Amino acid sequence: MLPWAEEQYKKAREGAAPGANPAQALNPAWTGCMPEGPTESMRRRGFELRQFQDVVFLMYDQDHAVRRVYLDGRRSSSSQPTWMGHSVGRYEGDVLIVETAGIKDKVWVDIQGHPHTGALRVTERIRRVQPERLEIEMTIDDPQTYKKPWKIKMVKGLQAP
Repeated sequence: MLPWAEEQYKKAREGAAPGANPAQALNPAWTGCMPEGPTESMRRRGFELRQFQDVVFLMYDQDHAVRRVYLDGRRSSSSQPTWMGHSVGRYEGDVLIVETAGIKDKVWVDIQGHPHTGALRVTERIRRVQPERLEIEMTIDDPQTYKKPWKIKMVKGLQAP
């Protein structure tokens, strides 16, 4: 992290045990009952993926949040950042590549308290590894916050009803 981000991260984690999450009261998304950003939603929430010809919908199981991934290359008509940002996707073989920008800096990158700026770009690589399992790799790239891009990797499976 760059110095300003490290300072903000340490401040958010003050009083939290090593490896534990900071107090919910410090998370900007939770303090104002605002939605999480796309990275934390993908990590912590179950979701349903619905694909159409020109768009993929990621419908999260909490708060009825919906993320749209445009497959036809369209860009946002607004320059204003949003909670989920603006996502454009494409396929490379069997991998869905999603590039997201325009994410409000009021949400953390993750529940541990990693900050970001408006320069944040998230690239997700989503691949089916089994009939009911997806492998998701997220690359976090914000040159105004981090010295180099970093990755989060997970496998998400079908959730029991």
